[in-house]
Amino acid sequence: MKKFVFLIALMLLCTVSLFAQEEDHPLYILMEFMSVSDDMNGDYQEVEQFWSKIHQQRVADNNIIGWDLWAMNPGGTEQGSQYFTVTLFSSMAAMFEGIPGGKFDEYLQNAYPNFSDKERDEMMEKTVKSRDMAHQVYCKEINTTSGDFDMELGTVLVMDIMKQEYDSYEKVENEIFKPWHQQMVDDGKKGAWGVLRVILPAGSQAVGTHITYSMYKDYSQLANFWEGDNGDMDLTTSLAVQKALKTRDWRGVEMARLVMKVR
Repeated sequence: MKKFVFLIALMLLCTVSLFAQEEDHPLYILMEFMSVSDDMNGDYQEVEQFWSKIHQQRVADNNIIGWDLWAMNPGGTEQGSQYFTVTLFSSMAAMFEGIPGGKFDEYLQNAYPNFSDKERDEMMEKTVKSRDMAHQVYCKEINTTSGDFDMELGTVLVMDIMKQEYDSYEKVENEIFKPWHQQMVDDGKKGAWGVLRVILPAGSQAVGTHITYSMYKDYSQLANFWEGDNGDMDLTTSLAVQKALKTRDWRGVEMARLVMKVR
């Protein structure tokens, strides 16, 4: 029974730092979810390759810390978004502003010095046509495990969408669940774990208030974690877990694979 409770708790909560920042310099994250039809998938890949070089210029200019493209699994057209991008910022103000006014042309020129006006217009048009930006989420990273996980292409990300029910939720994640995930990281069963606080959207109609995430080096490590025996727990811890689970409403889980990365 104790092992059963332990495994259920891990399944509910498993979803370096996601994008490694110092504790006194919090990381701000813009997630943009894209709906891409099957017939536009090739164009969309070309568009993101084009934009990745512009994001490289943003990194060089200290406008952003980094940028990633993730392919969601499952990725059927009836399941909503097929991709999402992650842009990393060092401040909330920078995240809200995005590309500073007047800077886009500079970034574009530096990334593509030989681009003609026609080529530029064609890529802007292809950008609009290749995907529908379904929604954006502004987040702040508030907790993470420690370690030296290298988020390489092919990394698998599992995100659990949580709706906070009580103010003690973040304390519960830090004091009860983080030690478990840290042990999993230390044992090589996962790469990293962390918690994001959703800044916007907010309010009673928002899907979630927090996102917990777990990273795995590949699908094999993820499958081994989900199917493996992750140990036992004492009665006191088991009761604490059952009480802790009441601090949030688990709204759903998403999985994705890293396909592009700019740092």
